[in-house]
Amino acid sequence: MSYRSISYWFDSLGAEPELRSPLPGDREVDVAIVGGGFTGLWTAYYLMRADPSCRVAVIERETAGFGASGRNGGWCVALIHGLEEFFERDPRRGAALREAIKASVDEVGAVCQDEGIEADYHKGGGLTLATNPQQAERLREDLEYERGIGWTEEDIRWLDPEEVTARIRISSPFGGTFNTNTAAVNPAKLARGVADAAERRGASIYEQTTALAVEPGSVRTSHGTVRAPRIVMALDAHATLLPGCRRNLMPIYEHMIATEPLSDPVWDEIGLAERGLFGDYSRLFTYAQRTADNRIAIGGRNFDYHYRSAIGTRFEKNPHVEQLLIDALREMLPQLGEFAITHRWGGVLGIPRDFTSAISIDEATGIAGVRSHTGEGVCPSNLAGRTLCDIALGRKTPLTELPWVGHQSPQWEPEPFRWLGAQASRALLVSTDRAEKRGRQYPVRKRLLSAMGLDD
Repeated sequence: MSYRSISYWFDSLGAEPELRSPLPGDREVDVAIVGGGFTGLWTAYYLMRADPSCRVAVIERETAGFGASGRNGGWCVALIHGLEEFFERDPRRGAALREAIKASVDEVGAVCQDEGIEADYHKGGGLTLATNPQQAERLREDLEYERGIGWTEEDIRWLDPEEVTARIRISSPFGGTFNTNTAAVNPAKLARGVADAAERRGASIYEQTTALAVEPGSVRTSHGTVRAPRIVMALDAHATLLPGCRRNLMPIYEHMIATEPLSDPVWDEIGLAERGLFGDYSRLFTYAQRTADNRIAIGGRNFDYHYRSAIGTRFEKNPHVEQLLIDALREMLPQLGEFAITHRWGGVLGIPRDFTSAISIDEATGIAGVRSHTGEGVCPSNLAGRTLCDIALGRKTPLTELPWVGHQSPQWEPEPFRWLGAQASRALLVSTDRAEKRGRQYPVRKRLLSAMGLDD
């Protein structure tokens, strides 16, 4: 297969990635990491930085960054799902998690600089845009809540319509927020760069090697068994392919498109001079960035769940969603005029039942890991990697005391209830967006969204 076809990000590498060799047979190591995405690669990198003598093996079915890590929107933002709940349970520990995720944005940039990783990292902030009055009302309410858990004016601030227009000239500005703790990255370049850095420091990365089963003390693969007293699980949605893990996550597909490079006059009309990230505040929101080569890469507007948590390449393209994204761009930025779409792709990510990012740890088995970052993994995966490094080395540190460590999400319902719930959720979100766009009130929908855990 052509790995350049995975996403615009992989295509921007300029050549097919040189694949690493598979596992050459049975091995014994100190830490076995299952999954070569952001979480696994950051863990390997920090382990080698902390203890160069540590024997680390990363097991990856395809190539580094192949999964969600090389296909996402490139938003490195200080956001971690579940922070609000952790803060409400224990404000002191919640505040520590807030500050840790905030610092992780700069940590990613610092590693890129120190290791010479050309990941197009640019800390230009992130815009969340209200494109109708209902979105503006919800966004103001959410900002007030964010203030209550300690995010300051310097972190996130409200923008009036005129201030929005000064940054990006969208067609219907009703206000927005600007988050300073946000950087744009090319996620494929970042994943590949962290893999190279970990390997230079002594980690072994075995690609084209499928993990078949994970048990205490061993990972059985298509090319042999890796034995290790410490195992880190970092598979995200693909963990549902392992025995006994199908209901741990809901694998959903999201889709993106990228435009051709836009000319300087067009960008003069649009704005976004600081290469900030931007998206709207609809329920099925969009997320977009101005890429380093002056395209717009945009995703969102839908999610696909397939019966019995099915995963496969046949789900990675969705012409209907791609057209929704084209329409969203044209509606938001009519000054674009005619533009060509050069890349269309999709990827699968895992959603925990309580929509909470967490680090699991089982001292009895020596297995730790992250089920999923719920679609926001670029930044939290760095914090997770540093934390899992400490856990694997048996260290008790401020990171291992953060409240997301040890949290256990419940399992999803069995089929057909899982599929029915996903379809009902999507239909409700679509209908609510339509109601907001038409300026209608939706008290019944709002109660349903709250009951289903989908309200803001």
